[in-house]
Order: sequence, then C-alpha cells, then structure tokens
Amino acid sequence: MNPVTLVTGASGGICAALARRLAGDGHRLVLTALESGPLDALAGELAEGGCEVAALAGDVRARELPARLVGLAVERFGRLDNLVNGAGASRPVKFVEMEDDEWDRLVDINLGAVFRFSKAAVRQMQAQDSGGAIVHISSIAHANGGANLAYGSAKGGVATLTYGMAQQLGPSGIRVNAVAPGIIDTPMVRNGFADKYDGLVAGAKLRTPLGRLGRAEDVADVIAFLLSPRAAFVTGALLPITGGIEILSPISAIAREGGPA
Repeated sequence: MNPVTLVTGASGGICAALARRLAGDGHRLVLTALESGPLDALAGELAEGGCEVAALAGDVRARELPARLVGLAVERFGRLDNLVNGAGASRPVKFVEMEDDEWDRLVDINLGAVFRFSKAAVRQMQAQDSGGAIVHISSIAHANGGANLAYGSAKGGVATLTYGMAQQLGPSGIRVNAVAPGIIDTPMVRNGFADKYDGLVAGAKLRTPLGRLGRAEDVADVIAFLLSPRAAFVTGALLPITGGIEILSPISAIAREGGPA
C-alpha cells in the first residue's frame, strides 16, 4: 500500500520539490501551505501526473489546523504514515531591533507548529499501530544563530525536539529525524537577501567545499530517503545538508578567497 504523507509548508521551495519527489515515489499526499493559490497549483500539477493528493491551505499557527489535516488524511486515504514539518519563516534582523511580537510569531511558526503537528500525527500513527516516520526541517542556523535569532533559536529547539521524540516514540515504531539545510536557493533566501544575493552566491562558491548554493532538490532527496524503508534503522538523527560549509576551516576559507578568481 502506498504511504500517506502529510507535508507542511508544501508550496515553499524545499517542500514543493519534496512533494514532487514523493509523488514520483508513489506517496499519497496531504499538503498544506499558507497561501491557497500556489498550493492549489502544486496539487493540480501533481494530480495531473497521477498522484493522489489532497490540499488544505492554512496558517500553521492555527491550533485547529493539525487535527483538520490529519482528519483529511484519514478521510481521504484511511491512514497517515509520514509527516514532514517543513513550514518556516524568517527574515534578517538584528537582535536588538526585533520586536517581541516577531519573536513570538517566528518561534511559533518554526517550533510551536512542529510540536502541534507532530502530536496530532503521532496520535493517529499510534492508533494505527503500524509505525511511521517524521522528518523535521531544522537549519544550519540551529548551531550558529543565523540572521534571525528567533529563527535560529527555534531551529535549535527543533533539533532538541527531534532527539526527545525519537526516544519516546521508538517503541511505537515511529522514527523521528531532522535535516539541517545550509544555504539553499529558495524563495525565502532570495527574498531575504534580495540586495545581497549575488554576494551570497559568490561567498558560497568560496566558502563551501562543493562550491555552490544548495538546491531544493538536494534537501528533498535526503528527506525522501529518511521517510523510506531504506532508513529503517535511522532515528534521532540531525543530518546536515550544507555542502560542507560548516567544516571548511577559517584558514582554508581565507586561502581560497586570496587565490585566483
């Protein structure tokens, strides 16, 4: 039986690529995103390709949305096997210039919603008594704070949540992992660094061993693996998808910047 997978943030760069990859792998999909236009367009595209897909737009901060989407999965497909928590938001801002309301909003989107969707999904998975897989999208910002400390702090919380969930849910056969993308070419990155994007690309070429920005498909492929039976003995992992940017030593970066163009 083809697995049923719920994806949040589905119209964004990474999760749209993931939805296409999972559709190709035979998943039946339940998709959600904030804006109905891009979400419906993606769902229509996938349906035309033969994927069984249901879509419901909503704000992940809405407390009732997780139960509605899990209910949609059960109503449409009879079960829920996987969850990918991909909804996220951020913008570059200095710590001292961030308002309390923005802190609360970003922490709720990037961490609170992960908790709520996971809880709703796990209750259904445990009722089915057939295991399942959950993947959270964290970020390299979990280790360095990033350009927005609310976002980075929330992504650090996602890492901690991953470890704790994996311990508690393993006996139910539910695997819980996370991915930590680096600098990925997505609309959020392009919009957040619009006036510095060319510099971002040039810097990534110098400071990343693989010499480029990441692509949404790079992340989608790893998530698809973590959801698959090929990752049957992988849980509690936080996998960096960074092109190796975090392992390039400062002296190596300086040497590369000082070398020939």
